[in-house]
Amino acid sequence: MGGADRGLAIFNGTLTALLCYTSWSPSFLVVGVLVHIFLRWKSSTDPWWRIVMLVYNRYPDVYEPVPNAKFSARFKRPYGFDQDLSC
Repeated sequence: MGGADRGLAIFNGTLTALLCYTSWSPSFLVVGVLVHIFLRWKSSTDPWWRIVMLVYNRYPDVYEPVPNAKFSARFKRPYGFDQDLSC
């Protein structure tokens, strides 16, 4: 939808239309167009960014005060999600 991710473009258009309709001000239209341009840019630089973020959000960081071998494999992040970096 105009170069942006379909679901996010529909959500952005719906939210922009509702804000313009309820406030009787076209100023939200400018904000909606700018958000859409940002979504187009984000999708053109990395087409999988939304899918990766959805997967990334399913595996949150678990901070244990003491390393424990019992939970190390259970809460290990998938490959490629900075699993081996010490924060």
